[in-house]
Parts: sequence; C-alpha cells; structure tokens
Amino acid sequence: MKKLFSVFIAIILCISCFSFVGCAKREEQLKMYVPGEYIDDEIFDEFEDWYQLQTGKTVEVVTPTTFDTVEQIITAVERDHADYDLVMPSDYAVEQLIKKNLLLKVERVDVEQTFMSDYVELARISDPTLEYSVPYMYGTFGLMYDYSKTNAHIDSWSAIFTNEYNQASANKDSLREAMTSAAIWANREQLSSLSNGFTEYNDAYKAKLQSIYSDVSDNAIERAKSALNAAREYNKRWGGEDLKFEMAAGNSSIKVALMWSCDAGYVMNSYEDADGNEKAGNRNLWYVVPKEGGNVYLDSFVISKYAKNVEAAQYFLEFICQKEIAMINSAYAGAISPVAEAYRQLELDYSAQLSNEVDTDEEWKDMYLDMLFPSAETLARCGTMRAYGDNDAKVTLAWSDVRHSS
Repeated sequence: MKKLFSVFIAIILCISCFSFVGCAKREEQLKMYVPGEYIDDEIFDEFEDWYQLQTGKTVEVVTPTTFDTVEQIITAVERDHADYDLVMPSDYAVEQLIKKNLLLKVERVDVEQTFMSDYVELARISDPTLEYSVPYMYGTFGLMYDYSKTNAHIDSWSAIFTNEYNQASANKDSLREAMTSAAIWANREQLSSLSNGFTEYNDAYKAKLQSIYSDVSDNAIERAKSALNAAREYNKRWGGEDLKFEMAAGNSSIKVALMWSCDAGYVMNSYEDADGNEKAGNRNLWYVVPKEGGNVYLDSFVISKYAKNVEAAQYFLEFICQKEIAMINSAYAGAISPVAEAYRQLELDYSAQLSNEVDTDEEWKDMYLDMLFPSAETLARCGTMRAYGDNDAKVTLAWSDVRHSS
C-alpha cells in the first residue's frame, strides 16, 4: 500500500508540474540573474523560436531573477553556486569573477568586432582578453533631481553630502556607489585644485580621480565613512530600486538622489512601474554627473561556472547582440547598448525624436542626450570602478558600520 500510495503521489505531482510550470527539464531551460527593469521579456519568445531554428532544440527562458546590488551576484555565484546560467555583473565584478575562476568563456560573440571601440576598451579593463564577458549596457552614476522642487540646477555632490536640500536628499543603498561618491567628495579640494576649479578635466585630475576608485587604504576608507556618517543627518533615506518610481510619480519628498543613469533614463520617458503599470515619463527629472567626478560603468552578461545550460547561454549572448534586439532592450532599459550598429541608430533616433518635441525644454533635451550618449567632457570626469580584491572584506565591514550605526 505504501508503494502504491507513493506512485499515486508521484503521478499527482507530475500532473501538477505539467499543469503549472510545464515540467521542463533543467537542461532545456535558460535561467538568468539580472537587475530589475533591465531586459525586455518580450524578446524571450523570439529567442526561443530563433534558438530552435539555429539548433533544432527547444529552450524555455525562465522569468529572470532580479537583484538590487551587484555584490549579490558575487555571493550567488561564489558562495551559493546558484542555479543561473547567465548573470549580469558590472565591470569590477566581472574582474573579480574572472580572477576567482568562476566564469566560462564566451564562444559565439566577437566583442572587438561587435561593439563601439570606446566600450571595447572599457571592457578590457575588467576582461583584458575579452573572452569572458559580453557588454550589455553602459552608463554613469550621478545625481537625479526634480527641478520642479529644487528650483535650481544641481552640479555637485554637495546636494547629498551637505544639508543644502533640508533633509530632502537620498543616498543609494549600495556599497560601491555610496562609498565611492563619499570618497570623491572627501577628495574634492584636491580634485578642484588639479582641474582649475573643475574647469579643466586634464590628465592630472583624471589620474587622481581614478586613484580614488582603487584606494582602499585605512585612511581612505575612514574618510569615506566620515563623509557618509555626516551625510546621514542630511539624507532622508537610503534609496533602493523603488526610489526612482517615487520620484517619477512626483509625490516623493526626495528632491535629489544618487542614481544610475539607466534608472534616471528609465523614468524620464514612458515606463512600467514596479506593478507593471504604464506611466508617462517625468520631464521634471534631470540627471547630472557632478563636477567633482563620477563613474562610467559597463554592465555585461557572463556565463556562470555553475551554468546548467551553457549552449543556450552562448546562443542567447549572440542573440542579444543583434541590432534590433539591442535596440529593443535599450528602449526598455532607458540605457544605451554599446553594440555598434544599435548605438549609431539609437543616437539618430533619439535625436530625431527629441527634435520633434516642440514643447520640451531645449536644455532638457541636451541633458537627456548627454545622459544616454555621454560627451567627451562628461566622460573626462568619470572614473572606472575596480575590484577590491583581498580588501573586499575590509570595505564591506566599513560599509556595514555606516549602514547599521545608530
């Protein structure tokens, strides 16, 4: 009777599985770990059809799991050996994952031939041989602010590191962005001196800015911690993924916040909110890389060492590098793909679209285009994050001290 009952239960479970999730074999699924609101799930059906034409095999793209901070990727792969085929780290995390031998080589994408040369060079910083990562989107981090509430344009980190906005500012609940912006602010006097009051972003300035990203000395960490702890009195909150939606809705008390350009771009034009509702973009929102300095990042897809469907992962990377697919994802994410063909077409399309908007402020148009396609002047005041290496635990502890201190 026990055996018969066990067989009966197994049959019921299998029927339930087919009824609700299709009981797809794991080797016929593709699983991803990506940031929220960063990839258009409408491309998944097209990929499944394309993959079958290419290989004669079937694949099901499982709804991606999303993360809030890049550090979660490293934990998921290194510690948890999590069940993902593809993950999407930023540059410094790519560097760290490669050094820890946690990635598989990409076989179906020639990075050097596919992407804009500037971003190929950016990719080399974290992936010197261009064998382990496929660039997906690039952007910067800076400040997003509601001009209808600030009544003035912002150009400095002082907006969140002083009480300039009367406790109506927000820092980002993300180790890298918070610690780095604090370190830049702590070094503002030297950066100003080297750049002639932030008017000449020369090689000396650039070298100093980049050194800040790599400086994990005790003194540097303490200075960043001090800046963050002081700012706790001025910042109303630590912002997460939900903050961009609150500011876009116009009902947030936050006037200015540390923000990635992709999040800012996502809510400036029509977008889907956290509940999937279509919303009109908020043209009161502006974005700036502060004069003291910021960051240019490159988010890339990589294949986890613990991937279960490596073949589908390889083909998916080839698929998303097609011009039309790269453009679809760019429009959805509010960021720009560095796929060369897509980049050139997107620049033309966005410029044409904005030129037809007679009611939109011309300065706002210029700001928006520079946010998506950073000028040489903007990039001149941007550094690139690097892996902390053996000092990772030390920086993480410092961040924890800031976040959890009373």
